Amino acid sequence: MKKKWTMLAATTVVAALITGCGNTAEETKGDTAEKQTTAEEKVIQDQLGRDVTVPGKVESIAVGGILPYFSTWYVATNSTKEVVGLHPNAYNAAENSILADMSPDILKADTSFIKNGEVNVEELMKINPQLYFENSQNQKSIDKLEDAGVSVVALSAIDVAAAEPLATFNSWLKVTSDITGTTERTDMFLEKGKKVQAELDEKLDGIKEKDKPRALILYQHSDKSIMVGGKNFFSNQWLNATGAYDVTAEEVTGTKEVNMEQIYKWNPDIIYITNFSTTQPEDLTNNVSEGQDWSQVKAVQAGNVYKIPLGIYRWFPPSGDAPLMLEWMAQKNHPELFDYDMKKEITDYYSEFYDYDVTEEQVENILHPSSDAAKQ
Repeated sequence: MKKKWTMLAATTVVAALITGCGNTAEETKGDTAEKQTTAEEKVIQDQLGRDVTVPGKVESIAVGGILPYFSTWYVATNSTKEVVGLHPNAYNAAENSILADMSPDILKADTSFIKNGEVNVEELMKINPQLYFENSQNQKSIDKLEDAGVSVVALSAIDVAAAEPLATFNSWLKVTSDITGTTERTDMFLEKGKKVQAELDEKLDGIKEKDKPRALILYQHSDKSIMVGGKNFFSNQWLNATGAYDVTAEEVTGTKEVNMEQIYKWNPDIIYITNFSTTQPEDLTNNVSEGQDWSQVKAVQAGNVYKIPLGIYRWFPPSGDAPLMLEWMAQKNHPELFDYDMKKEITDYYSEFYDYDVTEEQVENILHPSSDAAKQ
């Protein structure tokens, strides 16, 4: 396996989201700083619209409740050596992903500053990051950290998710570019996402609602709980973008715990399982969950149960592999329309975007991720 890196020509950062819509409030959040303070510092705007003073050169960051962000940092900078702190659940994904091979510095990140799901300021101070990245909805943590003198950059997840994961990821890239000055991959990602979605839209045009497969995404699953995603969540956007009918959309907003009776009522043709759950497709097809009889569900009967891949990060939330997620899911939903060779698509994408030559084994691991990545 050979790893290579060539510097691309710097390009202008595109502020428009993947949707191609005009400027919205979400798009303008994270715009280039309006002022400079000193040569060593600058002011950027986070996605709560707050001015945040950041070092001219960032050498250490920690990532809290905005779990996928560490992969955004890698996409923007081609480095993870700056990631000195990582939420344990994000670390599990990183440890079991190809990113651990591409940028093994990520495995040096400390996880001890998260205790019982909350940030422990005393432990965080031991690793002393210059910047802390947090979910904009977690105001409690933001306030606690700022009171302790920690510089916090808030990033939107669910709010932007109502638009689309590609747009969310691009908005995170934009903020990262404002912080680091690295812009090489931002335009590439934007253009690739637009191109793939346009290809999908062209082939899916004219398909009637009744002819779309009825699909369900299991966000989290165990013997004790069935959690699904609905409207205003990544689930709905992925399914809509790839030509499926989201069976939950009329009854679920965000995420919701449901029972098997509701699953039987929806009776999906296809079931997708995220990497936030250790459940594998064979767990449903073999009916291993106590108290849950999946054998009555159409998707299970037809063998249409799929584990969502994991590349540099989980493909379900925003990630640098989002264009691949579109191709993969579109092919599962409409194999008669899409003849992607996903192994080749992954190989070519990683070479083009990350300057990294994947092995056959690595591609297989991306397409069939381990349950270990979802362990809490």
